[in-house]
Formats: sequence, C-alpha cells, structure tokens
Amino acid sequence: MRRISSLVGAAFAVVSLTATALSADFMNGADELRGSYPEEWGFPNEPDPLDFELGIRYWYSMGSSALTAFGGNYSSKDTSHLLEAHFRINDNSTASYLKGNIGYAAMITGTYTTPALAGDQTMAGGYIGYAGADLGMQPFGGDVVQMGGFVGYQYIADNPDMGRATFTTSSGGGNSETNMTEIHALRLGLSLRADLGDKIDFTAEAAVIPYAKLSGVYGALFYPDFLSGGNLYTQGSSGTIDGRLYGASGEAMLGFHPTDNLTFRVGARGWYLTGESTMSFTARQVATPTTEQNYIGNISGLEFFRVGALAEITGSF
Repeated sequence: MRRISSLVGAAFAVVSLTATALSADFMNGADELRGSYPEEWGFPNEPDPLDFELGIRYWYSMGSSALTAFGGNYSSKDTSHLLEAHFRINDNSTASYLKGNIGYAAMITGTYTTPALAGDQTMAGGYIGYAGADLGMQPFGGDVVQMGGFVGYQYIADNPDMGRATFTTSSGGGNSETNMTEIHALRLGLSLRADLGDKIDFTAEAAVIPYAKLSGVYGALFYPDFLSGGNLYTQGSSGTIDGRLYGASGEAMLGFHPTDNLTFRVGARGWYLTGESTMSFTARQVATPTTEQNYIGNISGLEFFRVGALAEITGSF
C-alpha cells in the first residue's frame, strides 16, 4: 500500500510539473506554436485557367455578288465600312477556346446592274451584317506557337442595295421589296497563334465551308410581261432564292501589346461562296391579277465575295 501511495504521489507530481512547464511555455513562447490553417487551406493557390478577351474591330471591306436568273444578269460591287464586336475565351487547362463576333455595315457605297435598268446604277445603302462563333483546340506546339483546329457557324446577310423591281399584287396594286437574303454556313478550319516575344503576337485561321444554306427574298429580280396560253402576264412578286453553297474563308492578324491587358491588331479577312440555287416568283394575269402562276428556274454564275483590312482594339482579363 505504501508503494502504491508513493507511485500515485510521484505520478501526481510529474503531471503537476508538466502542466506548469507547458503553461509557462504557452505564456512565454506562444509565437513558437503552430498557428491555425490559412483560409485557403485545402485549395490550390493557382491562377484561373480561363483568359477572356473583349474588343471592337473595324473592317474596311470590298464585296461583290453575281448571278444569272431567267436569262437576266445581276451583279454588285461595293465598298463597305463595318463595325464589329468580338470576344474570345481561352481555357488554358485544355488548350481550347471559344470565340465569336457580330458586325454590321455603318456605310455602303458602290454600283450594281440588273436587267431592269441599263448600265451601272449607284447604290443607295442596303445592309450587311454577320455573326458567328467557333469552338476550337490548339494542342500542338509549345509556349511560342500553338496550332489546332476548330468547327464554327457563320451567319451572313450580304445585301447591298440593288434596287427594287416593281410587281403587281393580287389586288392590282403595285409593290416592291429590297434584297433580304440570308446565309447559314458551317466552317471547318485550322488555326495558329504565335507569341513573338512579350509585345507581339500573330494569329491566323483558314477554313473550308462545306455547306451553307442560302435563302430569302431577291427584290431586284425583274421579269418583263409575257404571253402564256393567250393571256398577258406580269410579274406578281419578288424573287425567292433558295440554294446550297460552299466556299472558304480566312483571316490573319498581327498584334501589339502596349500593356498586359491591352492589344492593338491589324490584318485582313475574306470569304468566298458559290454553289447551286433556284429562283422562283409569281406571275399574274394583267386582266385578272388574282389569277396567278408560279415559276421556278435554276440560277447560274452564283457567287458572293468579300475581302478587306481589319483594325482591332482588345482588352484581356
């Protein structure tokens, strides 16, 4: 019993001394103790893998179009000044990107020809607009040059003024419409981006357009009065165009970075489309406009072309 009492007393003394020592260490050397975990404990302190670019462009473009329908030749040549907003999102963790743009012509000048009037006619405006988006990857290359491919969609409304052909309505009155065509295009291409030092970059892309849907109103269509079945007919509607196109597009830009978050670029862009299409319209009897016949014919020599210089201001974050 005495031995047990001695052991208990010794244990109590050790505990008391240990507690006293720890208390002293805590009061006198608290700065040597491990602190609490930082707020970001458990989360890697790494930069965001996403980079964003947002900016505006000016496109000085020269365009042309041509087609032959029902024996009549139609063509246009214009110089247009287009303003464009654009964005790009880079995912550095997967070497992928999403980019898009939307643009509209602020000014259109040029000439056109149709069977309705002799010689070149001066344009009075019109409208040209476009929008699109590309999803791509650039897994090849290194820190300086990145290469890859993309798939994209492009909407084009290329309608510089080509006049209005007057037609007769079912009530016997007259009417006319402007060209209002639309193109919905699929793009498949290759892209390249090169960082030429801290201040200079170069970007380029080339795409094939294996399929594009053309549709809309062709208000410039003119068809003279004609006899059919002993009755005199006159044009009773604008033309309706429908077709399948194919072609190519390309763009190249050289950029300068005065700061880490600001870029100025200059370059060039162009596209070309051609293919097969049809034109249809309604004809009405001159004596009884409610009596009508529909006509459709193949288009030949169809093409749309636009090329020009680009200037860009872009911010990144």
